[in-house]
Amino acid sequence: MECKRFGLGIRFDIIFDASVESVVRQIMDELCSVLTLSDLKGLRIRGGFVPCDHPSESRIFMLVIDGGSLKEMRRIYRKLDGDAGINMYLASTNPYYENNRLEGVDELMLFGVVDGRGRITGGDAEAYTAGVVVPTSHGRKRPVGKGIKIMLAPDSFKSSMSSMDAIKRLTVAARRNFPGVKIVPVPIADGGEGTLNAITTACNAAIRSMTVSDPLGRRTKAEYGVLYGRRAIIEMAQASGLTLVAPDERDIMRASSFGTGELIRRALDEGITDIVVAIGGSATNDGGMGCAKALGVKFFDADGCELEGCAADLERVASIDCELLHPSAKNATFTIMCDVDNPLLGETGCARVYAAQKGASAEQIEALERGMANFAVKLNEYCGADVSELEGAGAAGGMGAMFGSLFGAKLVRGIDALLDTIDFDLLLDGVAMVVTGEGRLDSQTTRHKKAVYGIVRRCNRRNIPVCVITGSMGEGAEELYDLCNVGIMTAVNCQMSESAAMENALKLFDSAADRMFRLIRIGRDVEKIGAPKKPKYFDEL
Repeated sequence: MECKRFGLGIRFDIIFDASVESVVRQIMDELCSVLTLSDLKGLRIRGGFVPCDHPSESRIFMLVIDGGSLKEMRRIYRKLDGDAGINMYLASTNPYYENNRLEGVDELMLFGVVDGRGRITGGDAEAYTAGVVVPTSHGRKRPVGKGIKIMLAPDSFKSSMSSMDAIKRLTVAARRNFPGVKIVPVPIADGGEGTLNAITTACNAAIRSMTVSDPLGRRTKAEYGVLYGRRAIIEMAQASGLTLVAPDERDIMRASSFGTGELIRRALDEGITDIVVAIGGSATNDGGMGCAKALGVKFFDADGCELEGCAADLERVASIDCELLHPSAKNATFTIMCDVDNPLLGETGCARVYAAQKGASAEQIEALERGMANFAVKLNEYCGADVSELEGAGAAGGMGAMFGSLFGAKLVRGIDALLDTIDFDLLLDGVAMVVTGEGRLDSQTTRHKKAVYGIVRRCNRRNIPVCVITGSMGEGAEELYDLCNVGIMTAVNCQMSESAAMENALKLFDSAADRMFRLIRIGRDVEKIGAPKKPKYFDEL
């Protein structure tokens, strides 16, 4: 499709299901919250949905602004690129703008040209933008919410949406009720799935990809991140995650963390000696033996035979040999991000608390507990330190204990490590409210100090109110009220089965987000307007 010489093609990743008219209005509202008449006067605007090879179910809406000079286009680009609320919607996929042509697009709807009054007129599809007025300024007559800064920092909602998807959906609801609001998007993870994406997105880190072994030994693609060229971010779920194994394939006694060790070895080969390992979301309960084996550690039974390094071998470990450990690992600094703080053994240990969800039977759980007790003794004999009661030692099926003993790693709560890495406290400057959330809110949120707990605790230091959106509430969720000025909104709005809730998770979340921001808007209006005056006709009654 032919365009003017200087034009700006903007691709929006549309995640909400709506009519073309609603989508156009939403996008124009976004643009008008950043751009003014001085930016768009005399420019031509057109748009429409375009074909793409996007991996999700999202649709790509292309908006083209042209008819101006190169200087004007650059100014518009800088304004849009500098607004985080808009920037996270921008999609980088086909089609693309090249040689004054929009490749891969036959035609877009012409909305018209922005006139001196801010109206978009003269196009074949101007009905879609009827009523849209580009503001002359963002001064006194500004939209509700202008100047208010809201941070969106939800955790991922397991099996339904990532942290970034949740942020995008919350943004839609926030802009609908507070059109001029400033959004600060902060993807969150607590050491489990999504940690790699959260940190690399927040810190603009480099991504490395390689082929490793999954929990059952099959070859699979996995990624790790590199921050500032000197720190590696390893997410255990990438190589040894529970999501890599179908429910009917889960075999906890055979599952190994070897693939995670391969990722670490690759980072060490690259010359990186500052390694951060997020160990949540694992499918293994092997005490980290598979990971250690990939780094050169050998485990032997009583007959001197080398063991494979899976959970079935825990009871058979008789000796440990680190002679062939990767040379760089000896001087490397390991920081282990734990999404839970369970010890290695006992009723709150890794086997009795988490093994069942990884496919273990009652008999296997007891075997794992015995094996882990034996493994703890051998680690103690080799390293001279008992890590069985160390906070976080039971994370990822004993991975925390292995790193704490064999590598002298520092075990830290995942959410605190993440928030420190992305300078969360600095991002809170000027924020009026923080919205966070997770799939289920109950006593474990505070007991195990999950992501929501970590965010609420930090907001309390700055006296910033927090809204929590969650799939469902369980006993003990109200404990958050004691930490900070907190409000909770649940997504499930009527009696339904868990399968029905999961099937309709996105619609329920969108509805809950809209209700939450509507209530916030009402509270704002009540505080602004105050108590209504008594109507005059009351005196006549």
